[in-house]
Amino acid sequence: MNIRWIALRIIQEIVRDKRTLALLFVVPIVVMTLIYYALATDEIAKVSVVSRGTARLFDSEIINVLENDDDVELVAIDIPDEETDPDILVELIKKELIAGHVDGVLYMDEQLLLDRFSDKRGTIHIFVEGSKPIITSSVFAAISSAMDDLAAGLPVVIDSSCSAFCADSVNNKTMDMEKHLIYGSDEYRLIDFFLPVFPTFFVFFFTFIISTISFQRERLRGTLERLQAAPIRFYEIVGGYVFGFFIFVTLQSIIIESYIMVLIEFEFSIQQFVSYSVVVILTMLVSLMLGLMASFLAANEFQAIQFIPLFILPQIFLSDMIWSIDSFPKVFKYISYAFPLTYSNKVARDVMIRNKPLIDSWFSLLVLVGFILLILTVMTIIANRKLRKSD
Repeated sequence: MNIRWIALRIIQEIVRDKRTLALLFVVPIVVMTLIYYALATDEIAKVSVVSRGTARLFDSEIINVLENDDDVELVAIDIPDEETDPDILVELIKKELIAGHVDGVLYMDEQLLLDRFSDKRGTIHIFVEGSKPIITSSVFAAISSAMDDLAAGLPVVIDSSCSAFCADSVNNKTMDMEKHLIYGSDEYRLIDFFLPVFPTFFVFFFTFIISTISFQRERLRGTLERLQAAPIRFYEIVGGYVFGFFIFVTLQSIIIESYIMVLIEFEFSIQQFVSYSVVVILTMLVSLMLGLMASFLAANEFQAIQFIPLFILPQIFLSDMIWSIDSFPKVFKYISYAFPLTYSNKVARDVMIRNKPLIDSWFSLLVLVGFILLILTVMTIIANRKLRKSD
């Protein structure tokens, strides 16, 4: 009888708590959907073919091969057909790669056919952005598999005085492939692409948990209510809590960041490390503010914990941390703009992998600061409404 009474009481409490019902039924569906799109869809490399001079007459061979590759999507890039200056072409190709319009560009210049006529291997040039190792490997693999077909399709000039045996000796040598990486190098490991975003994630994750639980305890003790009753403005209360937690979460951030720096094998400068630290600190402050807001909205510790999967799990999938957001439906890409880690991860990779100055990521940094101000504003509005209702 006691078991039945206790069970009914638990059932009633859960049914009344809409957040618990959402955690039990809605959140698992959302997470499983994200896992499905993350694992079911292979990343497709966008490749473009640029040829000049006599090489234009024979680029259809490699285009046909690339079109039949399921891991490659052939795209057109904005490079004028009449442009033939090699230096300008290279700059235009790099510009398209940096802008993200294409992942790899196969460039065949006039010298390629001249070398083939001279019984030389010839060289094709492959340009890649270089910071995404999975995409980079897909580009190199697809073009490498097409090189044999391209070599077989290129003609060879046979002298009329050549014997029959000589005429049968066609230049079918495998062409040389010269790789040009804008960022990174061939020595980059796959893990090197992910390591720069680990500190931002772990700092965000642990700071959110610590601030949420700690601030909730303050509410249960009645400390927050007493402070609100005192002649203290709400933003001053929040600021006090932020600075109180700041020392401990900063030490935690230093430990996490320092450990990741030990694991990273590629070289980085002091300037990169300092810029990277700025990103980590901003991410920590955003997480701290989010944790305070989640705790402020929760009625108890159990509800506060429910915010963890709602705030953390979607960002693992949609912030370009492990899986490229381009492999998801477009609606998820729009959702990702609302996640702080989307901007933190972008700046982290720009600074560490692409070696860009921090000022180049000013927009993402501004968005992170905007998150802090927005959360503080929302919390202040909610607090003022609660005070008016209590009065």
